[in-house]
Amino acid sequence: MAEANAGVTVKIIDMTKIPSSEPDRMGKYDLAVTYQDTAGRVRVITLPYESFKGKSEAEQLELIRKAIKAQEEERLKFVGKTITL
Repeated sequence: MAEANAGVTVKIIDMTKIPSSEPDRMGKYDLAVTYQDTAGRVRVITLPYESFKGKSEAEQLELIRKAIKAQEEERLKFVGKTITL
């Protein structure tokens, strides 16, 4: 499925530092990144803030790119499938 989103462009709409809602990350922060795909759909990913803070802009963009790619690959493996209830 990696080929399915090769070359796809997304636009970062917003980035916000928020308290983590993960039980094992209480007291820590996450970075919520809101992005828009080419069809205009808006989605959010979160990254541990400590993995982002202090990195160069190029490293930060690569972290965001990898997280969005992973989320899109997970989402796309179910798009178009049908199920019977």
